[in-house]
Amino acid sequence: MSRCLFLLALIVFSTHTLAAEPTAAEWMPRVEDRTALWWVEGPPKMFGDATRPKEEVLGFEFGKQTMRFDTRRVRPVEGEWECAVIVDGRRFVCTGHTQPDDEWQQPVRFVESGRFFQRVVIEGLTFADAEGKAFDGTARLEISVWPDRLAFRLESDSDAMLELRQDEKTVSGSRSVLLEVVAGAAKAVVESELAVTRDEALGCHRLALPEDRWSNTGGTFYPEEHLDRIDRWRVTLRNDADEPTVARLMFTQEKHLTITGFTPMLCELDGTPTGLPVQLSKNWHIRAEKGRLPHDGQWFHGFAYVHVPAKSRRELVFQMVHARYGGVCAASHAQLSLIGWGHNQFWDQAAVGSFGESICFEPGRVQRRCFITDVRPLMTLPVEPNAKRWGWAENCGGGDFLMWKDAQGRYQKMIGTRTDYRAHGPCLTDVSYSEESSGGEIAARMDVSVPAANDHLRTFLRLRYDVRKPVRWQRLAFFQLGADFYNDVPARRVAIGDVAGLREEWEPRLAKDEYDRTALPLDGEGAWISVHGVEREALKKGHAMASRGLIVRSWRAVLGGKPVAPHVSSFCTEWGRGNHKSAIELAPPPGLTELQPGDFVEAELELVVFPADAAAYYGTDNALRDFLTREADTWRPVHREAKGNALQALAKRGRITKNYPLIIAVDDEQRAQVALKGGLGHVPIVLTGLKAPNSHRVLVNGQPITHWQTDWDAAAQRWRIVFPVESRVGAEFEVTLDP
Repeated sequence: MSRCLFLLALIVFSTHTLAAEPTAAEWMPRVEDRTALWWVEGPPKMFGDATRPKEEVLGFEFGKQTMRFDTRRVRPVEGEWECAVIVDGRRFVCTGHTQPDDEWQQPVRFVESGRFFQRVVIEGLTFADAEGKAFDGTARLEISVWPDRLAFRLESDSDAMLELRQDEKTVSGSRSVLLEVVAGAAKAVVESELAVTRDEALGCHRLALPEDRWSNTGGTFYPEEHLDRIDRWRVTLRNDADEPTVARLMFTQEKHLTITGFTPMLCELDGTPTGLPVQLSKNWHIRAEKGRLPHDGQWFHGFAYVHVPAKSRRELVFQMVHARYGGVCAASHAQLSLIGWGHNQFWDQAAVGSFGESICFEPGRVQRRCFITDVRPLMTLPVEPNAKRWGWAENCGGGDFLMWKDAQGRYQKMIGTRTDYRAHGPCLTDVSYSEESSGGEIAARMDVSVPAANDHLRTFLRLRYDVRKPVRWQRLAFFQLGADFYNDVPARRVAIGDVAGLREEWEPRLAKDEYDRTALPLDGEGAWISVHGVEREALKKGHAMASRGLIVRSWRAVLGGKPVAPHVSSFCTEWGRGNHKSAIELAPPPGLTELQPGDFVEAELELVVFPADAAAYYGTDNALRDFLTREADTWRPVHREAKGNALQALAKRGRITKNYPLIIAVDDEQRAQVALKGGLGHVPIVLTGLKAPNSHRVLVNGQPITHWQTDWDAAAQRWRIVFPVESRVGAEFEVTLDP
C-alpha cells in the first residue's frame, strides 16, 4: 500500500492500491443523490405585501422524486392522507395549524435544509372530529427527506392515540409515530472515536462531537490562540454484505462552538480531502424572554451521504476547519436556521474566518424584500467602546438580484426559489440559487462564491436571466447594491470607472423614491462602481462604517433583441432612520421599453467591501493597510481591486476557462501548467476535470501547496481542487499540476 506524506516540503496525492478496493468514484454521490426544498408560490408572507398566496405549498425534491406539501391544510397535495388523533374512541382529524400574529412563533419552521437532508416542522396542529369539536391537546408534524428516504413523524404531548396514513401505508401509536413513505436501505456499519448512535426517526447515524470548552487567554471575541485550529476524528464505514449500500451520517455539536464560521470536511487519514460533501446546517438564535422553542439555540448539524460498495471498508477523518486554513481566513457558506429568530423562510450565512456574518442571503426576500441582507467588512473593529478583535464588524448590508416593478408600478415577486449547495468551503464556496417571476416571464439563476481572504471581503456573483414572455416595467434592475428597504450605509458619494481609472464621481441629490441618475453606460475593461463618503454625522452607535463597490468582470446581454452593454442608475431613498441613501442598480439601456422572449443577461460581478476607517482594520495584509491609510472611504479601493485582480494568465498546459477566480481545466494527460502575473491578496485557483481526487502533485513556483479543498462533480464524474495563492500587483507565479 502506498503511503501519503502531508508535509510543508512535499505533497504526493495517492489512493490505496489494493486490487480489490473499489474505485474512488464508487464512494461518491450520484447526480440523483440530492434534495431540495422551496416555497412553490413564494413564501406566505413578505415585507410590503399584506396579501397571502392562495396556496402555501412546499416543494420537496429527493432523489428522482418530488412531493408538494400543503402547509396550510397540513397534507400532501397528491395522494390519500390522514393525520389524526384518537381520544376515548373519538377521532379528530387534522384541519391545519394555528396562525399566530407573532413572527417569532411562525408554525412552519425550517430546521435543516441542504444538499442531502431537509427537515421541516409544523407546530400547533389543529384537529376536529366529525361534529366540529376541537382537540384540546398539542401536536406537531415533522417532515424529513434524504435522497432515498421520505418520512413523517407525528408527535403529541397528550396521551392520545396518533395515526398517520399516506396512501397504503399506516402507522399508529402514542406520543410519537413515524411513517416512512420511502425507505431506502442504509445498512452501512459506522464506527468512530466519536460517540455513535442510531437515530431511527431521522434515518441516520448520529456522531456527536466533543462538547469541550475552548480557552481564550487574550479575551478576544474569537479566541486568538485558536485561529489556526483544526479538529479531526476518525470515522470508519463498513459494508459486509454482497450488495452496495449507503451511509447516512449526521455530525452534531451544541456547545462551545465558534458558530459563525467553520467548515466540516471528510478526509483521508493523512488529511487529504476526499471531496465527499458534508452539508452544513446550523443555528444560534434564542429568544429566551419569550420561552424556548424546539430546535432553537446554538447547534451544528453536518450531513453526509456516502455510497459504501459491497464487501468494503474505508477509514476516514472527519475534519473541522475553524477560523483559518493554511493561515488564510477560511470561507464558509451555510444554511442558518431562524428558529428562535422568527419568520418561516430560508436564510444563508457566509463567513470569512469566524468573526461574525460576512454576507447573508435570504431566498424568498421575506424580511426586507431583498435577497442580499447583512454584510460586514472583514477584520474591522466596530465603533464602540472596548471593541474586541476577531468579532462582529458593523453591518453595511442590503442588496438584491433581479428587482422588477411592472408598467403599473406593482412589485413582481420571484417564486420557487431553490438553493443548490455545491461547496461549503473552506477555500472557495459555491452556491447556486434559481427562481422565476410569478408569471413565468423571467427565469433567474444566481451563482455565489466567497473566497478565503486575509485582506477584505469579496463575493463573486454570476447572474443569468432568461426572458420567456414580454416584460415592460416602471423599474427594472438586474442587480442592486443597497436595496429599497435595506441599505445600511448613508454614503454620499458614487463613482464609476474602469481599470484605467475614474470616469465620473458625483454626490447623489437628497430625494425619496426617485432616480438621481439613469442608464449611464459602464463600458471599458473591469468597469466598476463605488459607493463611499460615509455620512458620519448621520451614524449612530452600531451603524455601518464601510465603503462598498461592484466590479463587472464580464457582461453579455441581448435586450430588446439587440446586444447591449451594462448601464448603471442610482435610486434615491430615505429608508432607514430618515437618512438619505442611494441604491445603485445595473439597469436597462436608455430608450428600451420592453424585453422580448429570447432576451437574456449573463454577468459576472464582484462585490467588494472595505473598512471606511484605516485605523479600524486589524487584518494581516500590510499592503491593504497602507493603502487604506491614504485612500480609505474613497473610490480608489474599488479601482485598486478592479485593476489588481485583472489577472494576466497564459496556459502552457491545460485550458483557462475563467480568469478570476482563475479556473483551469486539465488536459487529456491530467496535467496543467499556467503562468500568471498580478493579483491582490489571495487569488483563488481552481483546477477542474480531475479523474481522481488525490493522485496529483500541485506546485506554485515549484513549492507544493499544503492546504486545499476538493469538490466532486457528479454529472461530469470528475473532481476539482481549490486553493488560494498569495500574490501582489506585478508579481509573477506559475501553477503546475502533474499526475
